[in-house]
Amino acid sequence: MALLFFISVSKKIQTYLTDNNIIPRKDAGPGVWLTFLLPLSIILGELTNKNTSHTYKTVACISCGLFAHTVIFLAQVNKNIFFSVTALVIPCSLSAILLFYLSNEGVLLSILYGISTISAYHASIFPLMKLFPRNFTYGEATVAAQGLVLFLLSSFIRNPLGSASCLDKSTVIVQFGILWVMGIGAAAYHFNWKRKPTQFYSSVLLTMIFILLLPLYFLIGESPLTWILSLIIQDNILQILVFYWSICCLLGVLTIYLQIRKGNKASTVVRKTFHLLTVMVFAPGIILRPCFLFLASGVVFGIFIAIDMLRILQIPPLGSILQTGYIKFADEKDEGPLALTPLYLLLGCSLPLWIHPDPERSELLPLISGLLSVGIGDTAASACGSLVGKNKWPGSKKTKEGSAACFLSQLFLVIALIHFGYIPRTNLIKPTFAIALVSIVEAKTDQIDNLAMPLLMYVMTIWKWK
Repeated sequence: MALLFFISVSKKIQTYLTDNNIIPRKDAGPGVWLTFLLPLSIILGELTNKNTSHTYKTVACISCGLFAHTVIFLAQVNKNIFFSVTALVIPCSLSAILLFYLSNEGVLLSILYGISTISAYHASIFPLMKLFPRNFTYGEATVAAQGLVLFLLSSFIRNPLGSASCLDKSTVIVQFGILWVMGIGAAAYHFNWKRKPTQFYSSVLLTMIFILLLPLYFLIGESPLTWILSLIIQDNILQILVFYWSICCLLGVLTIYLQIRKGNKASTVVRKTFHLLTVMVFAPGIILRPCFLFLASGVVFGIFIAIDMLRILQIPPLGSILQTGYIKFADEKDEGPLALTPLYLLLGCSLPLWIHPDPERSELLPLISGLLSVGIGDTAASACGSLVGKNKWPGSKKTKEGSAACFLSQLFLVIALIHFGYIPRTNLIKPTFAIALVSIVEAKTDQIDNLAMPLLMYVMTIWKWK
């Protein structure tokens, strides 16, 4: 029954997109099921963890509204109703009530947050797909819209920094940094700085000092650069990690340089090199210093956005160079204006860290859900499928041998982590079931693996099974 419902809704969304000249990503269905994953991940994070922060409780309350919006909206789409008051009033009311009772917001703020966030999400999905044609399926666009709304909300509602932890300060730095990059991008587009590179770079320098670094100094009580440097200087293990990460980054840059020198398009095997480098970076970071990895991954995400902004706007002298590299590494899913493949790889491995309420004291399994599914499983599936894959799944380019490699590689890593004491010696039923489900999704889905698999794995691993 549920399957028939999703098939019906998917067809109607596809028809709506066609009728309104909205061009989704090529050779992919709407991916309606993706819409549930991010709100559900955050709701489960709140339900399964005690003493979550005020900000996390607020985001969880809004996530309940987003989840309710998804249920109501899809039910109405099934009746060919795409815009109605009901799809807004009920989710907004639910979020406002939960905010008032659970996060101790006042009546006015609860109503304001509930209405503004749900309405912004509701109004942004289809315009986002229209603004960036061929970049998103419907499901992928909803995840992007949900993530943006929740990010802006959490940036506005911050925890008090009186006795700020490493995670609190890192969160503020990442939030301000990404907001600054987004602001620079919007200004560069609006003022057409493509033709005025001097004005662009001088604006970047001035705003970095007065809009980014100076406010951060007052918010965290010291210079963010000094604070980051002191973290490294005072921690011998972190010094080794930073040195090791620098080598990994150099290897990545060298791979890109050599591929551009060769002049031909990167093969799947070459692209999967970056999956392995991501595993090499994230694995020791999550185990040894999750807070610093949280900070570093957020900073790198902001850098990726800035790089793509320079490429899209063709701001000299880097714009044309970045476009050349993009052409060499883009795959069949990169037909839109945005270069989402590297962003999705980083997001897939980072999201569990970013959306977990307490990554420094969490069990390891939820935190490595992206690393496990994308870095290990997806890479093994691709490599094995390319090298020895012969038996394809019906209606798919993916092979059964690749799916077996996806499942076994993840399972072997979990068993190894249990053996070395990084994961508790409980039963293997939960991780095995999660790995099996993710492996099936990897084989069958036409959505972006790097986005779908980590969120699904996170939901399965953070859920407290009885």
